[in-house]
Amino acid sequence: MKIHIILVLFLASHSLFSQLDYHQFVGNKGKISFNKEYSYANLYDYKINSSKEDSIITKKLSSSIPEGLLTDQYADKLSNNKKDSITFEIIMNSRLLVDINAERICLIKYKTRSNTTASKDKIFKVVRTGENWKELTNSNIEIQLLESILLETDVNMLFQFYNYRDDPQYADINRLKTEVKDDKGVINIKKLAEAIINNKAALSPYKQE
Repeated sequence: MKIHIILVLFLASHSLFSQLDYHQFVGNKGKISFNKEYSYANLYDYKINSSKEDSIITKKLSSSIPEGLLTDQYADKLSNNKKDSITFEIIMNSRLLVDINAERICLIKYKTRSNTTASKDKIFKVVRTGENWKELTNSNIEIQLLESILLETDVNMLFQFYNYRDDPQYADINRLKTEVKDDKGVINIKKLAEAIINNKAALSPYKQE
């Protein structure tokens, strides 16, 4: 399910990779606003759009792509995997790409699994300037808001917040829509992040693991 969401972001002061072919996951153009309009945004669900082999990474990937930089973090553990004995996996959940100023930011939500023990969800951040991707070690308020939203939701939940029609299966999300949207139906990211954090218990049944 590929979703393009028109969002408004405000500062506090007013203000899978396919292990076969990464290019099929580039996505289409969308819009996100943060006191101004950005030219590109794409939300991607690895679990729905990828096959099992593509959403669960078991080997080192090329460092020229965001998912490859993620595997760099776990290169030693991935190197211990054998064809008939997988002891470590990176389980891909979702990815958000957004252009901020002259840079493309990529947030990847994932977890790791060693044998049968899985970690909690994590966010890996990278940035592209020119043609090269590199790990993003610093975050501004804008990126922190997007990071917290992606970490605490899934793609379907975000679609339900965006969806102008109320789905009766998502009563709590329908209730919160009025708190996070303006009169034109545009989502305010700061309000959305606060609503998600403050209503974790109510929203947890909608989050797919």
